[in-house]
Amino acid sequence: MIRRIGTAVLAAVLFVLVAAPAGATPLAFPSFHQEGTGRPRPPTIDAGAWILYDATAGVVLAEYNADTQRAPASITKIMTVLVALEHGNPEDLVTISNRAAATGEREINVVPGERVPLGALMKAAIIHSANDAATAIAEHVGGSVSDFVAMMNAKAEELGMTRTHFVNPHGLDAAGHVTTARDMLTLGLAAMQHPEFKAMASARKMVFPDDPEGKRRIGEATNLMLGEYEGTNGIKTGFTNRALLTIVASAERDGRELYTVVLGTKERRSHFEAASRLFDYGFDDLYMVGVLAGLPFKDRRVTGNPDPLALTAGLEASVHLAGEGLLSPAPAKPEELPDLPPPPAVVSSRKPDGANGPISALVYWLDRLFDS
Repeated sequence: MIRRIGTAVLAAVLFVLVAAPAGATPLAFPSFHQEGTGRPRPPTIDAGAWILYDATAGVVLAEYNADTQRAPASITKIMTVLVALEHGNPEDLVTISNRAAATGEREINVVPGERVPLGALMKAAIIHSANDAATAIAEHVGGSVSDFVAMMNAKAEELGMTRTHFVNPHGLDAAGHVTTARDMLTLGLAAMQHPEFKAMASARKMVFPDDPEGKRRIGEATNLMLGEYEGTNGIKTGFTNRALLTIVASAERDGRELYTVVLGTKERRSHFEAASRLFDYGFDDLYMVGVLAGLPFKDRRVTGNPDPLALTAGLEASVHLAGEGLLSPAPAKPEELPDLPPPPAVVSSRKPDGANGPISALVYWLDRLFDS
């Protein structure tokens, strides 16, 4: 009797979860805190702030100090190029000013008085992180650097970047030039909606027009995750003494796209290492799961009789992830699993034959739990 009551109660909980409207706030399910159970913990990241986002499911997977204001460095140029794409014409010829040519620290080596296509300057700003190109963009599109910066801040307000304020178009350290990991995630998502921007953000090299004396100018991507971390498709890095190392990165695998923002790592390549570890956590530890609603799930084989605690933990993790929106909204049908050899090898996560829906599947598993 107790087993049947427990089964009925938990089946009712599942019914509420599955039947909840798509637009409703996801239910929050606590994780088990016993070792080896519940949702995996995110990795320890030595950074001032970071955030990890599943763009496919539309949910933040993990975060740390995501609303703390910090200097952004050259990830500022994401906004610079986004504003230029929305208000400029890539075919326009931009006359390079003395001020643009004198903007230092990282350049594509524009020359005062030369005329360069706006599109080439945008590529130099995103791919090569050229500060001189960013200043030239601002002067051409905004009429002046200060007016262009006002356009950048207006766009930030439009996007809901409430804790961001820009002072320049390149990201060199300046008082009041601040952002947050969450705001930069918002910006990165908006910019990557533009096919032209996405193409720039995924490029590893660019050929800039030759200088007036015929010298060749080549831009190399600062985002070394491109080609090194599987699935990376963007977007921008940065460094200043105040900001330290920063990155907004995106990667796609098996139909899932993740974004991460890392602000303020110290050691060489540490922003790439941090972003890679966060992606590993998102792709490998928080994969799409579920015996729920016929969703795809990973086949887990165990030796001997399944441990009831492990089964309970697996069910709890599934319900917890479902409540946080981590289940695919339009899942493919699960692949039919082959027949397994007789015990001691058993399949502990396979959907039972004859289960017609999520509730019946859950009842089946709960029956097995309480029987054990």
